[in-house]
Amino acid sequence: MSPEQGRPRSRFLGAVHLAGPARSALLAAATILVLLAIATDAIPLLRGPAPYPPEWQWAYRESPGSGRLLPALAAAAGLLGLLALSGSAWARRGPRRAALLLLPAAAALGWLFQLGLLDLEPAGALPTLLARTVSRTHTSYYTVAVSPEARDPWELLRRYASLLPTFRSAAKHAATHPPGPVLYYRGLVALCEASPPLTALLLRSLPEDREPKAPAARAAALLGALLLGLLGAATGLPVAWLAARLAGDTLAGVRVGVLWSLLPGPALFVPQFDQALTLPVTLAAALLIGALGADTLARALLPALTAGLLGGIALFLSYGSGAFLLLGGLAALALDRYPRWRGLLLCGLAASTALGLLALSAMVGYEPLRAAATALAIHREVYTRPRSYALWLLFNPLDLALFLGVPVTLLGLSRLRSALGGPPAGPAGAGGRLTLAMAGGLSLLVLSGVTRGEVGRIWMPLMPLLLVSALARPAGVDGETAGPGRSLALLLGLLLAALCITMRVFWAL
Repeated sequence: MSPEQGRPRSRFLGAVHLAGPARSALLAAATILVLLAIATDAIPLLRGPAPYPPEWQWAYRESPGSGRLLPALAAAAGLLGLLALSGSAWARRGPRRAALLLLPAAAALGWLFQLGLLDLEPAGALPTLLARTVSRTHTSYYTVAVSPEARDPWELLRRYASLLPTFRSAAKHAATHPPGPVLYYRGLVALCEASPPLTALLLRSLPEDREPKAPAARAAALLGALLLGLLGAATGLPVAWLAARLAGDTLAGVRVGVLWSLLPGPALFVPQFDQALTLPVTLAAALLIGALGADTLARALLPALTAGLLGGIALFLSYGSGAFLLLGGLAALALDRYPRWRGLLLCGLAASTALGLLALSAMVGYEPLRAAATALAIHREVYTRPRSYALWLLFNPLDLALFLGVPVTLLGLSRLRSALGGPPAGPAGAGGRLTLAMAGGLSLLVLSGVTRGEVGRIWMPLMPLLLVSALARPAGVDGETAGPGRSLALLLGLLLAALCITMRVFWAL
């Protein structure tokens, strides 16, 4: 019996393990079927099991948005153009030069793609950004930031743990998060108050009758929303570095970095801190992987410490980032290019630095442990306990798959199928080990039941590693060159852009 015959396999996973034209046809056909199901609402369960409350379901628009489509199409075309350029003779002559030019352009176009998609809303992109930011139900961090309780940021930190129960009705999101998002908007309000020219510049594109009335507060709301999207788009840079390292090919990494901006999750959930959180989480994972691969322990210390600092920032923005950072550390350890003792030492150093940064906040009177216990208790009572554990064992993976993108999910399943057969040794097996690590960590996260609904948004910080795991491939795997190649990347970009536009038009996100 050959190793292939003796290898246990799932029929479905075997079906998606395709290459060349057959793979492209499968990816296109599956995506088109999902596009039709979204547009016609033929399978309402794609949106979730039941309306909120207590369960969660994305709302279907009976009357699709009447905004402009051209800005989204133009930005998507620009991103596809970058993918095409990544395979040109010009790019092959100087891969590093091409990366330095194409990746910042991809971040800018990705940001414009987010705004273009939001321009499909009847009010237009910028007014919609403002309305969502100031809404106490959409996020509510800004609501607290402009309240009397936040007038003195230091006093807010000192009282934060005690104030959380008072946020439960008027600021539900703030009640279940650390103070970082609130302080973010508080700082931007102070910046706009101190800079009238900046305030005037930001307000030029907004109707004058929008709330809130204070010009600096309105400007800060818009600026904060714009920066969140820009930070999310900039995540494509560390994504590209991770993919290039795994594939052993700079231009393959560039293509994965460009495709990041076309994933439905990062492109559609605007403005959300989940977008911005992808950057420190992904940077922390990239720095930790770089530290583990350093020639000497001395050279590994600085990137490990920096990874810890970024982890501490992430924890100050979201308690859920703890799980994402753990999965990033697990992925780093899975690459196995270092002595085991060094990996554990550097991961421990990064974790200690992250927790130490939170401990420093106690010096100004903040109580991180008490605040975390209170916020997580509110989250369990309001969002977790009322929802069915068994129901979300099925629907969480479905939601994640849709917002990661149908074709990317299928390629990830194909990679998982290969990895389950036993990854090869050496660098060629790094992708398989990463896939197994992500699959194992993700399975534990699903089984934990801590998140029930909205994971297409909430688990967005996991999408960079999932994207890299699904697409980055060193030369020789499955008999192909380092990937993704230009043809596959262009197909994926086209399918992902179609998913983003269809979801924005027919679902209220």
